[in-house]
Amino acid sequence: MADQAVLDVQKWLNATYQGVSGFEKAPENGHTGWATIYSLREGLQHELGITNIGQGFGDATKAAAANVVGTLKAGYNGNISKLIQGAFWCKGINPGNFSTAYTVATVNAVKELQGDAGLTQDGQVTVSLLAALFDMSAFVLVANGDPKVRLMQQALNRKYATELQSVMPCDGIYQRATNTALIYALQRTAGFSAAAANGEYDRPTINATPTVQPGTNSDLVQVIQYGLYVNGFYSTGAFDGYFNADVSSAVIAFRRFMNLPPFTSTADLTVIKGLLTSNGNTDRDSDTLDAATQLSSNQAATLAQYDFKIIGRYLTGSVGTGAAKQDKNLTPGELQNLTQAGFSVVPIYEDGGFEIEYFTYAQGLKDGAIATSAAASLGFPATSTIYFAVDVDILDGDIDNTVIPYFQGITQAMNHSIYTIGIYGTRNVCNRVSADSGTQILYSYVADMSYGWSGNLGFKMPKNWAFDQFVEYKIANIGIDQVASSGRDKGATSFAVDNTAVRLDFARTAINSMYQLKPVQPLLGGLEVDSPALHVSTLLAEYYVTLSSSFSGDISGAPIGFTVKDGKVTTQFQDEIEKFKTLHAAAKDFDFLSGLNVLAPTVGNGTIRTGLSAKDGMLGFKIILDATQTVMHNGIQDTIDTRLTIDIFSHPNGLGVATPDFDAIYKPVSENNPDLSWVSNILVAGALVFVIIAVVGGVAIGAAGLLGAGLMAL
Repeated sequence: MADQAVLDVQKWLNATYQGVSGFEKAPENGHTGWATIYSLREGLQHELGITNIGQGFGDATKAAAANVVGTLKAGYNGNISKLIQGAFWCKGINPGNFSTAYTVATVNAVKELQGDAGLTQDGQVTVSLLAALFDMSAFVLVANGDPKVRLMQQALNRKYATELQSVMPCDGIYQRATNTALIYALQRTAGFSAAAANGEYDRPTINATPTVQPGTNSDLVQVIQYGLYVNGFYSTGAFDGYFNADVSSAVIAFRRFMNLPPFTSTADLTVIKGLLTSNGNTDRDSDTLDAATQLSSNQAATLAQYDFKIIGRYLTGSVGTGAAKQDKNLTPGELQNLTQAGFSVVPIYEDGGFEIEYFTYAQGLKDGAIATSAAASLGFPATSTIYFAVDVDILDGDIDNTVIPYFQGITQAMNHSIYTIGIYGTRNVCNRVSADSGTQILYSYVADMSYGWSGNLGFKMPKNWAFDQFVEYKIANIGIDQVASSGRDKGATSFAVDNTAVRLDFARTAINSMYQLKPVQPLLGGLEVDSPALHVSTLLAEYYVTLSSSFSGDISGAPIGFTVKDGKVTTQFQDEIEKFKTLHAAAKDFDFLSGLNVLAPTVGNGTIRTGLSAKDGMLGFKIILDATQTVMHNGIQDTIDTRLTIDIFSHPNGLGVATPDFDAIYKPVSENNPDLSWVSNILVAGALVFVIIAVVGGVAIGAAGLLGAGLMAL
């Protein structure tokens, strides 16, 4: 609902300053927002004599405001008074009027804002208070705010706002300004002057951080209490500066949860920095690292000398560009080097994921298939957790439509896989995705090294954390990330390729990636290699799935096939696709190859073939996926051939396809092989492309005169 007072402010701003160079009109909608705040700032800058006005409230604005804030008291008259009152209306505080007269009611509004911010309520406007007023920051508890965090914000404002020349929001949300103020408070209690304290946990702050024992009573203990609370370990205690039994228990609990021995109540650098930053004490010991380098036996032995026991390595991909480009994928030979050096290995998947646009449901389907195939081909044992990377600082409001659908796609692709799913990302991303009911995240690999990322700042460590990446450096010219481990995931120490597991994971991820094979997906646990077909019957169709350990059976009559190389469909059949598009306008703008590329990563290297067939009086089609995967058996390179055959037969009239329509392209069933009947004219070939795309992508587009809209919507 529009606010009439805000609307009046917006209209006045536009009428008063529309001729001022650089002024941007406020939206006249009665709703407070950044556009209106910017207009208020620009009006204030103009009144302060600034000619080059803009949206910010920077040093020039603050310097000009410093010359007038002392005059802003009852009896002042001018447009600045009206701008301040307008800002109060936008803040939700009643200044009593909206005029050029600075009244007692305006002074009372200043006092109300000061009280909300935790400041002394003297009614005196300061530059920092003016900056807080001309801003969207909230000073009352917001819907998802924490009352105790708000008390902390108010207390920090009360102590340090004057020194910082900044008034932090008091909305109950732990955010960057709160974190900066908390570190500033630590610096001041540790003996830094106001000029030297900067709110950054830099090397001087690290060196000055004291060790605090139970029984201490000080402002520093209050900082520790604040830190324990926002990390979830001091929910009922007071912020009174006393290092009592409650604080001692909370410190021990924090140490145990973060695996920071010794598990005592002493609050040292490891505890204090761990409470106030995501990366914590970067000089601490840990047993885990990850690297993007293919390691030789000598390099693996060198890393082992530093007492590392677990290593995270990438399943696929490369790093760098141009002449600096190098493969980062784990190889069977490297696995031998690592295990001989005493390492256990954790698989990570990251082939992209550096931009928010990467994260889609379809990409999750693809990545889930590629990662499981790579892990199986390397011989990672069942129940190994594969960590899929989100290597970008995604804002909280963008997670629902990007990363969560991506991991829902991974979850779909890995349904019934022998492997479990992990996530690499910021604390917030790991927490949000793990909590989503459409994902199956077992463990988190937390990107805490990027302590400045918004997704780490102020967010609690995920309860399911297995690994905590906290610093990067080089050992013997090998770039590594040092990582803490919780003990939840110990990695894999033995590797043996199981041909059956490789074939089953290939079949499961392929079927899980096909939108319209949902009736089959819940029963994939019963699929076996070289066994009778898995048969699923529904009211609309019959589904048959067969998994074979060889490329057996005659498919020479198949009208169309797609060669797959390195997980991508080649374009050799583009001519047939273009002919089909010419004949059917509905398909003119459809990207067929992109649809087939959903299946291609599961095949890796091989073929995808499709054909129309009839069985027991039913119309249907067949999809055959032939995949050849390279593996290592006892140090010797080998290949595994797998054929996945999927038959889908629709019941006559069951999908809205009239029985006579079959006659246009099918001979009577009695004249054909009841198990496999291929029809090979080019129009049908085009229809087959259309059918498989519809099945893979869930597209429902009619193919008039061929199969009818019913089959397209299978």
